[in-house]
Amino acid sequence: MEHKLELSPKEILDEKFTKNVRGYDPDEVDAFLDKVILDYQSFLAYRKESEEYIASLRGELAKRSLDPKTSDRIRALEAENASLHNKLDHIRPGDAPTAENIGLINQLNRLSAFVHELGYDPTTLEKRK
Repeated sequence: MEHKLELSPKEILDEKFTKNVRGYDPDEVDAFLDKVILDYQSFLAYRKESEEYIASLRGELAKRSLDPKTSDRIRALEAENASLHNKLDHIRPGDAPTAENIGLINQLNRLSAFVHELGYDPTTLEKRK
């Protein structure tokens, strides 16, 4: 659902109110509206930055989606990595290494090197620049 803004900072600034004998102090109203304008400008800047960031993420996602073979391999590596981390979670500093632990560590190192060769950072699985 798209939200449409009805006012711009300039429209807020240019708005004129009719004066009444029992009305509000115009200086106080102007001071408050100046704050509203600043907040509104900040909001519009944030919105623009957010839209640009979302567009860049969509572009990156589209690039990654172009190669289904690589995407499938990355998903498989992520699952394997999670599985290996679960197996290693019980190891604490000071525990004596076992052959199984050393084998798991070697396997993790090989997976990390492979992911690195694909052009991804093994720690985040984000494409390197």
